[in-house]
Amino acid sequence: LGRGRKKLTKIREGVYLIMFRTIQVHVAVATENEIKHLALKRSEQCKLYPSMWQTITGKVEQNENALDAAKRELAEESGLIIVEWYKVPFLGGFYDVKRNTVESVPTFAVLLDKFIDINISDEHSEYRWINTIELENYFPIPDHINGALQFEKIINSQELRRIFTL
Repeated sequence: LGRGRKKLTKIREGVYLIMFRTIQVHVAVATENEIKHLALKRSEQCKLYPSMWQTITGKVEQNENALDAAKRELAEESGLIIVEWYKVPFLGGFYDVKRNTVESVPTFAVLLDKFIDINISDEHSEYRWINTIELENYFPIPDHINGALQFEKIINSQELRRIFTL
């Protein structure tokens, strides 16, 4: 597979386990009139994407699955500990120039019943609650927009909430 790349774990002939290195988590509040999404601004001191607005993202650590990584990253980056989670049926992705790899990114989400103060980490400098129309103005990464829009479909349908609740 080349230098610096991990081998795929073979489950059986023609079936391989794909390991994810990163995740994204969407946090939203739904009121009677609108849905607002949590946007975090990366600190100017961040080496990767300084001052960029984003959803919650992070790395999957060794011996951790994607959902556990999402829960840990949500707590680290926002101070939130949430029990009810959604698996958003959207797999983000990007090209990693340094590793010369294409990365797939599982998408998870949580829905809050009210706006609360977010305890941001040092990785971020501020946060905002943004509506659907503002997504493109804040999130320069298309997968963050697409993940938020897919989560809105779940929020707006009791049937989809039932299906995608973890």
